[in-house]
Amino acid sequence: MPNCYLCGATARTADHVPPRGLFDVVPQNIITVPACFACNSSFAIDEEYFRTTVAALAYANSNTARRVWDGAVNRSFRRRPRGLRKRLATSLVPVQIQNEMGQVVGQAPGLEVEGGRVGLIVRKIIKGIFYAQRGGRLADADLIIFRDGDVPFNMEETTRGMDETNMGEVFRFRSQYSETGGGIWIQFYRSQWWFSLTGDLARNYQIPANKGSGAGGVHL
Repeated sequence: MPNCYLCGATARTADHVPPRGLFDVVPQNIITVPACFACNSSFAIDEEYFRTTVAALAYANSNTARRVWDGAVNRSFRRRPRGLRKRLATSLVPVQIQNEMGQVVGQAPGLEVEGGRVGLIVRKIIKGIFYAQRGGRLADADLIIFRDGDVPFNMEETTRGMDETNMGEVFRFRSQYSETGGGIWIQFYRSQWWFSLTGDLARNYQIPANKGSGAGGVHL
């Protein structure tokens, strides 16, 4: 019997990568990896939060994000009206809307995301991709993750030449590996994206001295 891709315990279930709840229609090429029951069930609330935030942030530009929001997300609000919905309401912040000339033309409600909860799911998804492609678990020490705005320009350019797996508008990822490590790029609703280094590339990466936790490498 295989071992869990997250903790290494005996796996008696299978986990979907990325979570099925992100899709309005689950694609045939969604990844499944072996997981123990504890790991497969313990992330459910954080996955729901992740789905809600990425769908909200992509709502204006993605038809699929709107369908997921109007369908699954709204159903979760009705099931727990005082839970997730109330928490998100307290996270609303004003966001300036700019035209093509950079001029502020108004304001709209934005969402202040809990980075720690989002980071848990991003890390879980990247570990799932790594396991599916490399056949082994990825330790926390062998992984460093960058949010889109924090990715050094030279790294962003390297992602364009990587092999891509496309699961429609909801999710796609690119990956490339070598003897010393690799890189995995993931994107949701053709909007939010993250890039990670694995192996020696992650362990040996040095955050530039002039960059803080919000501008260089971000450990999630």
